[in-house]
This record gives sequence, structure tokens and C-alpha cells, in this order.
Amino acid sequence: MIIIFDVMNWKSHTLIAFFLSLAIFYFVFSIREAVQIPQLLILSIFSALSALVPDLDHDISKGRKLLDAAVIVFAFGIAAYFYFFNSASGIFSSFFGPLIIFFAILGFYFIAFKILKPKHRGATHTFVLCFAFSVLVYLIAGLQLAVAGLIGYFSHLLADKEIKIL
Repeated sequence: MIIIFDVMNWKSHTLIAFFLSLAIFYFVFSIREAVQIPQLLILSIFSALSALVPDLDHDISKGRKLLDAAVIVFAFGIAAYFYFFNSASGIFSSFFGPLIIFFAILGFYFIAFKILKPKHRGATHTFVLCFAFSVLVYLIAGLQLAVAGLIGYFSHLLADKEIKIL
């Protein structure tokens, strides 16, 4: 059975990335070592989520909605940490310090994605940002997740037929 996607949306992007990375990692791992299903699934799920990254410049994309929610949870978590576990003095020792941190994170996010946001299928659909995303993931999480992120991001660009260098 061959699946053909006429319209590229978040479902098709995630499915393509998931199965492409599953096949690539299965092949690579089967050559070197025993295949571990949990590891394959984690890498493939990360690849599927990475396929949503190029559309973060689109206000109604699934990736953007997930990121919006994640930033709020992250900001709340950082603020809660400072409220409950920070032993700093001054403004951070009161309720207002964590509140300032919460709104600073949300403010930075708002500026980055509302004011400085590139046009849809602009900078986020370039090989340079695809590579930069992979390098960032590598620095944070290591080589395997970086490769999974690269597969997901690049599969999105291929599926959209929107591969630009810059």
C-alpha cells in the first residue's frame, strides 16, 4: 500500500518523519547492534515532533500551538522553582520575583514569535535553520536526537518542496 499525501499538514508531516526515522534508525542500529524498540520509538517520536518545527512561523500550526502551551508550562515551572526553592534575597524572595520571571519569559516569547516572526515558509524553511536546529539539539541532547531532529525537520522541507539554502 502506498500512501500519497496531497495536502501537507501536521499529521502528514509527523507521519512521514516518524516512519522515515523509524526505517533509518532500524537500518543503522541493525547493522551495528541489536535493535531496541523503546529507543527506536523515542527517536521516531522526537523526529515526528521535529517535523513540526519549520511551521512555528505559522500562527495556526499544530507545532505552534504545542509550543505556546509548553512555554506557558515552562514559565510557570521556572517561576514556581524560584518561589519555592530559591533562597535569594531582594525582589526574588517575595511573590513578585517569580511573577516577574513568569511574565519575562512570556514577554520574550511574545516578542520572538509575534514581532520578530519571519513570514511563513521563509527562514524556517531553509537548510541553514534545519542544520542550526540539529546543532542545537546536539548540544543539548546528543547525537542520536540531533540526527532524529534533522530527519524530522528535513523531511518537512522535502515534503513541502520548499528547500532553500538561506
